[in-house]
Amino acid sequence: MAGDKEAPWQEHLVELLERLKKILIALTISTALSFVIPVQILTGEPGYTPIAFYLMRKIRDDMINLNNPLVKPVAKVLGIKKLEVMLIAVGWVDSIEVLLEIGILFGLVVSAPYIGYHVYKYLEPALLEHEKKYLTLFTLLFLTLFLAGVLYAYYIILPITMVVLTWLFMLGGVSLTFSVKEFFSFVIFGMLTIGLSFTFPLVVAFAAYLDLITPETLKKSWRYVTFVIFAVTAIVTPDPTPVSMFLLAAPFLVLYTLAYLLAKKMHRIR
Repeated sequence: MAGDKEAPWQEHLVELLERLKKILIALTISTALSFVIPVQILTGEPGYTPIAFYLMRKIRDDMINLNNPLVKPVAKVLGIKKLEVMLIAVGWVDSIEVLLEIGILFGLVVSAPYIGYHVYKYLEPALLEHEKKYLTLFTLLFLTLFLAGVLYAYYIILPITMVVLTWLFMLGGVSLTFSVKEFFSFVIFGMLTIGLSFTFPLVVAFAAYLDLITPETLKKSWRYVTFVIFAVTAIVTPDPTPVSMFLLAAPFLVLYTLAYLLAKKMHRIR
């Protein structure tokens, strides 16, 4: 509005610090709760196991679970009937560091809506009405794609990787042993990396908005991209049937299609 005046930068800084303080408090409380609240509240089973400890065991078990219908065919082809992974603590604080990382991740998931609210409220005064709409849409798309990538990594990519690693070590007569810190760092880094890679359609859309790339370029390149995707997935999947290859390739083909559609939309808006 014409009568609106921009607030001094000191007020923006004070507001930013206030909101960061509230976010930090919420994250700290959520993280602390993971070490206090028993998972039995959700399962109804007797006993007392804090959520962070439960998640630590569950992540390990899910990574070596051969009953996963997407992992079982690969394990069968490689002749692996059982996955045995030994985790050792090299340092006396290794397990504590891993538990803290898991607790922080739990805290981030729980407090994500609250964090998103404060980020939005801080940016809102500087946005026009149509910019608010695009920011909301961008945030929802980012969270959806990121979560899809994390789940894809957790249930498909990382378990298959564990099977292939076991097979390679078995060929050399070596047992699969990780430090507990190394194992969980590998899992967490893999989930975050693949989760972020799933958001690349938004990067492409933004590049199209800045006129750094055109939808026509993406459309012309789809054959080469498809070939590269199938070539890479065929190499990383030892399954001689095309099932595993298609399971791995399909999400990236969908993401490329989404990138093209978003780029077309943003280029039209520009």
